[in-house]
Amino acid sequence: MPFEKFSQTARRAAQVARIAAAAHSATNATGKNREAAQRALAALMADARGVPLKIGQLMGSLGKGETFVDLARGIKPQPMSVIRPAVEEALRVPLETVFAEFDETGLAASLGQVHKARLLSGEEVAVKVRYPDIRAAIDAEMRLAKLVPGVGPVRKWGFDLDDYKRVLHDNMQDELDYCGEMRRQQQFGETMRVSGLVTPRVFPDYCSESLLVQTWEEGLPLDAIAHWPDQQRKHVAVILMCTLFQSLFVHGMLHGDPHLGNYRFRSPSGGQPEVVLFDYGCMVPVSRTARLALLRLILGAIEEDDTDPLRCFQAMGFDAKKLQPIQAVLPALANVLVEPFATPTMFPLKHWRVGERVDTLLGELKWWFRAAGPPELLLLIRAFGGLMMQLETLQVALPWQQILFRTVDASILKEARNLQMPPLPPTLAEQTMDFKSMARYLKVQVIDNGRQVASITMPASQVTVLEAIMPPETLEKLESGDIDLTAIKARACASGLVPQPLFEHREGAKSYRVWLE
Repeated sequence: MPFEKFSQTARRAAQVARIAAAAHSATNATGKNREAAQRALAALMADARGVPLKIGQLMGSLGKGETFVDLARGIKPQPMSVIRPAVEEALRVPLETVFAEFDETGLAASLGQVHKARLLSGEEVAVKVRYPDIRAAIDAEMRLAKLVPGVGPVRKWGFDLDDYKRVLHDNMQDELDYCGEMRRQQQFGETMRVSGLVTPRVFPDYCSESLLVQTWEEGLPLDAIAHWPDQQRKHVAVILMCTLFQSLFVHGMLHGDPHLGNYRFRSPSGGQPEVVLFDYGCMVPVSRTARLALLRLILGAIEEDDTDPLRCFQAMGFDAKKLQPIQAVLPALANVLVEPFATPTMFPLKHWRVGERVDTLLGELKWWFRAAGPPELLLLIRAFGGLMMQLETLQVALPWQQILFRTVDASILKEARNLQMPPLPPTLAEQTMDFKSMARYLKVQVIDNGRQVASITMPASQVTVLEAIMPPETLEKLESGDIDLTAIKARACASGLVPQPLFEHREGAKSYRVWLE
């Protein structure tokens, strides 16, 4: 390795080491000490820019603390003494020969920063310039990543670390190339048909590998519209959901960087709200087979048919052999993961409790499930995680199923239903389980003096949070007796939530019966 690259890598390694130490402190600290540790970590991420700042912005977008939300809103920009030479080098002419005005106050991000300007033609534009030294810093981080060994959980659960490094490397190279971003932005703007979605128009004559010039678009950040009237917030939420569904299921090109700084929201006088979407550096291509298989999985859960989740996961890029230890649970797991789609009415996110329920179904094997998935799946999860955060901030519940059917053409849904799945490995082919094999309902019946006084029916997957749905006084009585709800849940989950009695409890003239049907 040439000395200059070695020196750059060493400096970046020391910076990354400081960030790692600060992250460890922030994780283990409590109370006010935790807040101070998070501020110190955020400051180091902001100073490093590059991958560390991207991670901090993602943490802010996923609600990991107000300190990290500030990173997503913006950090201290580089001075004009650094930015002007970078812009002029990209343009190959002095600034004044292209711009009539150029605001020296920039909006800083992880790989570059944006300045408001006015072209000589009079159009207001946003000028996005890459930091002069950021490519060398990213290259150093990529060299460091290649040295990371597969230890601890990575080795235990069989993660293919080389594949994750490849995806990270390819993604960062895409984000550093503003010419490629320009083409992706143009394609996205020309392809998407979502009412209220605004993709800024680019000016190709002024764009280069390190410079992107696009229309200046006004708007407010997400937290500034949280007070808007219910109908306006709902309209914004529908635009966001339609954008995700259409880009994923129809066009197979997903915007994969949902941090807060990439969205602006506005409500033109007398018109419907609009969502402006920026930054097309991280666009995730999703193959037709993978997105149709995901649709098939969703439709199988909705229609409770003979769709085999294992075949769907395999078509999405999962390693079917790795899924074998949890094969019996896959229909129940899929039901939890796609529950918002399978619910025909409004779905409040607070009812999902997806993390807790996946933990109940899989325990530590949740890491085995994640290791079986393709590394690109992380980008898809990040996109959906961004939508979750946006819906929670807007305090809006939406009918996912209705919006899916409204956004995705009937012809695509038909293609998904008729998708020919690749064959399973021979050792797995005879052990398949489908949605029809699952119980549909969790039922609770209370009889008092021979008379039914309560009858409750809910989705079968709610057995994973059985304690939470039992009335407190009933739960207390059960726990004081010989009913072990934890063991009951474990048995039901291990069976794949097939129809079965769960427990009966009698107390004087009153009896309780709970079963899966």
